[in-house]
Amino acid sequence: MHVAEISFPFANNLEIDVVSDLVNRLLAVWRMNGQVCNREWPITIVGKTAIATALVPEAGSLEKEISNEYVKKAIAELLEKGGCSPEIKLKGEDIDSNETCSCTTIKSYILYTTYISLESSLRCGDCFCPIPLYKIPPTDGEEFYNLICWQSDYSSCDSLQMNCWTLERAATREMSLHDSSLSKQGLEVCRIITNSTNIPTYYYLYRNNGRSKNQELQRKCPSCGGEWLLEERLHCFDFKCDKCRLLSNIAWNVR
Repeated sequence: MHVAEISFPFANNLEIDVVSDLVNRLLAVWRMNGQVCNREWPITIVGKTAIATALVPEAGSLEKEISNEYVKKAIAELLEKGGCSPEIKLKGEDIDSNETCSCTTIKSYILYTTYISLESSLRCGDCFCPIPLYKIPPTDGEEFYNLICWQSDYSSCDSLQMNCWTLERAATREMSLHDSSLSKQGLEVCRIITNSTNIPTYYYLYRNNGRSKNQELQRKCPSCGGEWLLEERLHCFDFKCDKCRLLSNIAWNVR
């Protein structure tokens, strides 16, 4: 990902509250179009310019050609109410994020995120690097609302189970069971992506605790009951069911 400084010059008579609403609205629709990552973007006022700092997947993520109808409307409203076209300056690559997928051919996708991941939750099945969402057809109308909501929900559950304090068991169940509310939400997103791209999209089931490694190796796919143990590990996954498009790992406590 790249760190972008986005400047919004505005008219002298425009109140700061109005500027804040216009800028935040544009950043929000950029996010729902996969052009901005994360949901936090500090905004400062320098003279008559609002300056936002945001994370973007690629150097050209904010190009006009990528804009959807909501982005176009937000920019039009910004101009209509006394703002100017945003000026974008790339500050450099974010050192804590993964490189964006550069594969010329993608054979599969993986829906995967963690509590510390800010980049796209859509990964390449080959290189396992993030894929900007605008590289695929929208998953919810003209946006990626359902996918981004799933990522936010998953990150929240992962934070709870990592903190080991409040709702740890409930959060872990949501991440581990194939028929939990969270997993159903993610699997539906995978189905939509598979249908729109004709590229199989897999869903990861978190596995934290097991009784023994031997019992873990004998686990079957929780959805169809079929064999799914891989001969060789795929990235961080030990199990893969091509029928159900599910991935999982040997329980971390018995590895």
